[in-house]
Amino acid sequence: MSGEELHTTPPGYTFWEVLHKDHAMQFRHLLSALRRRITLRLAIILAVVFGLTVPAAILIPYHLHTIETAAQLRNAEDHNRLVEILSVILSEPLWQITPEIANISSEVVYSDPRVATIEVITLPDRKEFIKNDTRKQTQKGPFTSMVREIKHGGQVIGQVRLTLAEDLLQESLASDFRRYVTTAVLSLILAILFILVVLQWRLVQPVRILMGESDRLANGELNDPIALNREDELGHLATSLEATRQALQRSFGELEIKNQQLLEYSGTLESKVRQRTQELETVNQNLEAALSNVNSAQAELARVERMAALGSMVAGVAHELNTPLGNCLLVASTLEEETRNLVRMVEEGKMKRSDLTRYATTAVDSTKLLLRGLQQSAHLVGDFKQVAVDQSSAQRRQFALLVMLQELTALLHSSLRKTPFTLELDIPGEIQLDSYPGLLGQVFTNLVNNAVAHGLEGREEGHMRCTAEQHGDHVLIVFEDNGKGISADIINRIFEPFFTTKFGQGGSGLGLSITFNIISNVLGGSIHASSIVGQGTRFEIKLPLVAPGEPESSNPLLSKR
Repeated sequence: MSGEELHTTPPGYTFWEVLHKDHAMQFRHLLSALRRRITLRLAIILAVVFGLTVPAAILIPYHLHTIETAAQLRNAEDHNRLVEILSVILSEPLWQITPEIANISSEVVYSDPRVATIEVITLPDRKEFIKNDTRKQTQKGPFTSMVREIKHGGQVIGQVRLTLAEDLLQESLASDFRRYVTTAVLSLILAILFILVVLQWRLVQPVRILMGESDRLANGELNDPIALNREDELGHLATSLEATRQALQRSFGELEIKNQQLLEYSGTLESKVRQRTQELETVNQNLEAALSNVNSAQAELARVERMAALGSMVAGVAHELNTPLGNCLLVASTLEEETRNLVRMVEEGKMKRSDLTRYATTAVDSTKLLLRGLQQSAHLVGDFKQVAVDQSSAQRRQFALLVMLQELTALLHSSLRKTPFTLELDIPGEIQLDSYPGLLGQVFTNLVNNAVAHGLEGREEGHMRCTAEQHGDHVLIVFEDNGKGISADIINRIFEPFFTTKFGQGGSGLGLSITFNIISNVLGGSIHASSIVGQGTRFEIKLPLVAPGEPESSNPLLSKR
């Protein structure tokens, strides 16, 4: 290994791929070096040379090919014409079987220097009649032959074969090629010389002058004006440089004045900076205190909003319990009265079989009514208990999305029953979440209340619908209504804190803001609103099946702050 360098091939590449990449990199470096060293004059010369050479290299072969094609076409036409002449003039000598006359007649065609051989045979015995090929030995070719039948009185009596040599055609084409190439080269040289003279006069020399003036400006020599008496682009460039010189001269004068002023102000600058710094620190402390107050107020308003929703839910549950419990009280009173009558008849010894049968029937019916009313009340209390625990404690647990929303819908039914609006759930029962049902319930309640208070307000009927679909490890919940919709100028602001269209009419502007924060910061999802004015509003909520954070987190709202 002495005197040699050990090359290793990178993993995944063959030796030839590495070698090809090295050559490509070297070629790029070479092109970069050439571009840096090419001057303006050389670049223009190369552009002119390539601009004239490339079209000439394309057009000359094309033109020569056109000439060659035309010459070959003319040669073929002459060949066809000559063989037609032979088939006509040799008809009579071949019929008379006079080869001498045939040779004399064929000399008319053979006098053409392109003719190599003339061969005539008789038909149908295919015997040679005449053959003249003395000139072919001196010709180089290539050769082309053409055959024609010889007829006499409509009868085929022989066949003539005429062979032409293309020596003269090739010499003519070679001469044309030399002529065109010479003309193109001379034209290219003359054009380059003329363009170089014009460039030196109209471009290179003025550019050098402008480069010198630009260097003078860069060195700070601004006293001498820049003048180039021309009306073309370079003249405009010189005018721009002169305007730049004048602007720099004015700027330098102004800078000198500013520097003098800065020297005058430098004495008091430090004290002013210290004063401004103290003022900024004070303002910053005030802003931090104000921000802390705003965060506290927002957190308190969110808690009040949740408690208000829970209080509204309590009132609704109480109203719902009033009817079944009232019925149970009425049935119990009736059963008590019947029982007292039965006891009295037993004590007096007046009880009959019919009285006992009637009492038993009444007792059975009353028991059914009591059980039905108490079961309905127990169901409402159970739903409220679970929802109240979820919304007050915000604890995390596993739950079925359909069951949780059905419990919440049952509690909202009392308030919706007073309106002409309906709420529909279309959710598969197999969707299971490991999340915060209380906070998700608050989101659902806020959307329902927002639809009732804003989207469906003032309408004689309205419909709300909530659907859900599972996509992998996420669930897409869609809540939509057929209300008045949200205009395009405010739909992007509905999630802002304290934004409401009912300011001063009971709206806090925190409902959808709390909804957005719960979904984004706690449930780990996203919410998007879309609306068409006059047709309704649609909220799309995308949530993970397993909420982010630690499963044992007891208060996600505090942990997210």
